[in-house]
Amino acid sequence: MDRAAAVGASDPTLRSLVAELLAEAPAELAIDDGLHPRFLDAALLDPAHDILRRRGKEFRSRMFESCWILAGGAPGEHPEQLPLVVELLHTGSLVIDDIQDDSALRRGEPALHRRFGVPVALNTGNWLYFLALALLSRLGLPEPLTLRLYADVSDAVLLCHKGQALDLSTHVAAVRQSEMPQLVAHATQLKTGSLMRLAALLGARAAGAEGERLAALARFGAELGVGLQMLDDWSGLTVEARRRKGLEDIKLGRPTWPWAWLAESSDEVSYANLAQQARRLSIDWEAEGLLLELQSRLHDRAPETIHLRLQCALEALSATLGPAAAMQGLAQQIADLEMAFG
Repeated sequence: MDRAAAVGASDPTLRSLVAELLAEAPAELAIDDGLHPRFLDAALLDPAHDILRRRGKEFRSRMFESCWILAGGAPGEHPEQLPLVVELLHTGSLVIDDIQDDSALRRGEPALHRRFGVPVALNTGNWLYFLALALLSRLGLPEPLTLRLYADVSDAVLLCHKGQALDLSTHVAAVRQSEMPQLVAHATQLKTGSLMRLAALLGARAAGAEGERLAALARFGAELGVGLQMLDDWSGLTVEARRRKGLEDIKLGRPTWPWAWLAESSDEVSYANLAQQARRLSIDWEAEGLLLELQSRLHDRAPETIHLRLQCALEALSATLGPAAAMQGLAQQIADLEMAFG
């Protein structure tokens, strides 16, 4: 089990952290320590453990580590639990996102709301957001740094929800072709870019980065987040193991990167025809047909576009920070990112 999967291999574990939170509750709440643990297990801890134990790709934790080193921190000497803040936020967002899309699976198993029901999953996903904040307050960091990191987390969560609102409320058939690229880019920067940017900020600030170095690392994190969403959207059309997610996006009419690229490369008539197909989907084979059409039209464009975006982000960071051994680690992280979705 990886570090993020159990909220750290060492203390505080998830259960011990909850015990601390209960013990620290205000006295006037009169928390009864004699409550049988099965109640809290069934209501909160079991669902939380269920989703946290599922192994993810840990791109955000790796981003944290890379930015910690590029900001001057010694490898492996960062505050042990700090990367988990962004992993908890990310995991909570996955639970909520699956409810909003009524997704069937998450990381190869039933989505949490399919396994425990919507009310329990909704509460668990929200609780993971607050657990991240509670964890941040218990790391023993200098107070000015803790306050700054609280602000970073607050900004990121606010921006992520703004991006998710755009994603949930807009159907591809209701968006002008000329507006689609900007809409997708904006939603991605807010949603996926903001969370990867947060991972970069947590690592860089904790290591003492300021000024242009901090800003450059934050920009790189945001750009890597955009590249991550591009890869996620494209792999939903091209990778068999992720085909279910690609079909889900098509059925829901989500404005994804394939639609943005199609809007940039297609004439008005053919684009309008495909967008209207997305509105009229009624059975699965129609969604499958549209997925294959998008894949066919974009197979020469998408991989090159994604690779170029990621390489430009790395080159921009290198131009600001100069050559460093940690840059090799970032280059490898990008290669691993592309391979993971390829």
